[in-house]
Amino acid sequence: YREVLRDPEFGDLLTGDHEPERRDHLFATIDSLSSRDLVATIGAAHWHTVVVDECHRLAADRFDAFVKAVRPRVLLGLTATPERSDGQPITPYFDARPDGSAAVELRLWHALDLQLLAPFEYYACDDATNFSAVPWDRPGEREAVDNLVTGNDVRARLAVNEWRRLASDASRSRALVFCVSVAHAEFMTDWLNRAGLPAACVVGTTSPEERRRAPQRLLSGELCALVTVDLYNEGIDLPMVDTLLLLRPTQSPVLFQQQIGRGLRLAPGKESCLVLDFVGQHRADFRFDRLLSSLTGLSRRELVDGVENGFGSLPPGCHIHLQRQTREQVLQGLRALTTQNWRRLKTELQTYAALRGRASVRLADFLRDQALELGDVYRAGTGQGRSGWTALKRDAGLIAAEPGPEEDYFSRRFGDLLHVDDPQRLDVMAAVGSRQGHPPTLNAKDALGVQMLAYQIDGRHEQAAGLEAFIDRIERHFAIADELVELSGLLQARTNVAATPVPGLEDTPLCLHAAYGAREVLTAVGWLTATRRAPFQAGVLPLNSRKTELLFVTLDKSEGYHDRISYHDYAISADRFHWQTQNSAGPDTPGGRRYLESSTNGWQFQLFVRPRKGDAYRACGRVALESAEGDRPMSIVWKLETPLPVRLFREFSVLRGV
Repeated sequence: YREVLRDPEFGDLLTGDHEPERRDHLFATIDSLSSRDLVATIGAAHWHTVVVDECHRLAADRFDAFVKAVRPRVLLGLTATPERSDGQPITPYFDARPDGSAAVELRLWHALDLQLLAPFEYYACDDATNFSAVPWDRPGEREAVDNLVTGNDVRARLAVNEWRRLASDASRSRALVFCVSVAHAEFMTDWLNRAGLPAACVVGTTSPEERRRAPQRLLSGELCALVTVDLYNEGIDLPMVDTLLLLRPTQSPVLFQQQIGRGLRLAPGKESCLVLDFVGQHRADFRFDRLLSSLTGLSRRELVDGVENGFGSLPPGCHIHLQRQTREQVLQGLRALTTQNWRRLKTELQTYAALRGRASVRLADFLRDQALELGDVYRAGTGQGRSGWTALKRDAGLIAAEPGPEEDYFSRRFGDLLHVDDPQRLDVMAAVGSRQGHPPTLNAKDALGVQMLAYQIDGRHEQAAGLEAFIDRIERHFAIADELVELSGLLQARTNVAATPVPGLEDTPLCLHAAYGAREVLTAVGWLTATRRAPFQAGVLPLNSRKTELLFVTLDKSEGYHDRISYHDYAISADRFHWQTQNSAGPDTPGGRRYLESSTNGWQFQLFVRPRKGDAYRACGRVALESAEGDRPMSIVWKLETPLPVRLFREFSVLRGV
């Protein structure tokens, strides 16, 4: 605060050792606030703004009591790990954005992307220690790990050898070594010192003077390592740390991220942080995905690709390397999770309902608390087999009412809605689900939105019907209607798409840069109607009544296309897109002339792009001809009226995947 405000006198400290002169700008510990009962003494509304650092602690008793007692105009919470290990949410303490998300969110991988943190070099080291009997996330976990690692000379020697091998000079490192217990920390400190790597053990029982001096000794180079248990997990800034040894295996993404965060502070002369994680041998159900996702922000499917082919999309300067045995173990665990057994999923839900109560089980909570993804529940949008939230709840015994005739069908087909991120369409989905016999008032766009929903769910072209018939079918299934409301709410909380109409298609429900299936787009522009539903598989669709042509572009044509189809389509820049016509189009054909003469013939062109077959298209908006060359096919450069957002440009760029 003093640095930013350029006021060396700003604020007063309230701690065990400091009593403030004034209380208007106060920096206090929770212990001091509680022991002096300051809120009651000064008044709950005394402070305009209250900032709670490490606000993931809010659910703890003293923080909870303070925040519920104080009445500021602005309550701001700061934390690098909003997920608590005990599962207690912190969101009820704050006002959320309209979509349910936090006011401002900058996750670890975003901060790395913006170079606000030092990049990491993460090495998962092969370790023969067998942790398969450890009761993770249950009583006895710490003791079981302690018995396996304390006194384990083989593992200690491995840690020393790997540190020396992977660091340019281990003796010049400034390292933090995380252990599971005081005994383990003392054991590793002794090992490091005997190996010629000066280290100090800093734990809860260490004297205050030694705890104060230890970081300075590390900074000066007198020590190359501080060995600790839980002391440095949070609440301390050690920017000089450039090496982390993770000797305490964990399945907690909160603890994992806290420990790695200790090494990512920026400091002069610090290029990166070396992270050595000694993984060990685990059961097949060990959740490697939780840990790696907390570090990278990647989905489980993306993690599998990264482990198999290398992590090519990490922030600048970051690197992840899994040694051979660890790589095989992690890959096996990830594959087991991506092919999540329906019976196992049902058992997870039954256990979860027993703990939380049947009446309070919600899809969003279940996915978050069990670290699952929507694709685990919605397993087959078009295939056979069990899929969907209602189907899972019924199989788990959480729904007693008799199923409707189309319950399985709807629950399975909702898997084709997971791409929806248009906030207005999600509102329409929620309205359909909450109707329950009371018709919502629909304007023309919302009515078209219901028709889009109907045709996205009913995927076959012979299923032509109006929106009223579709709503009536949903109404006959109360559990399905509830599922639609829950699913739309979850998707609404995840979207970051603004409700901006597509230029040139303002009369449709389509939203710029939102995701759509082809059937949804065709319904929105009126090509599919309640009475007309013809199959469509071409890449372009001229709409003569609108003088508008829709361009449907799939960038990766390596799967699902005829060998002769190999058009070269890609974003050149955020506002220029290279596109090849179909092989039949040339300057002398009606289609080719439509493009070449578009500046005078009144036609407009709308671009829809998807990375690969099976993905949703992104509505990229109106494009205008910039240049054209070649014949059958023609190569055209389109100028986008609205530039692509950075995330879409990266996805559609000519350099994608490089």
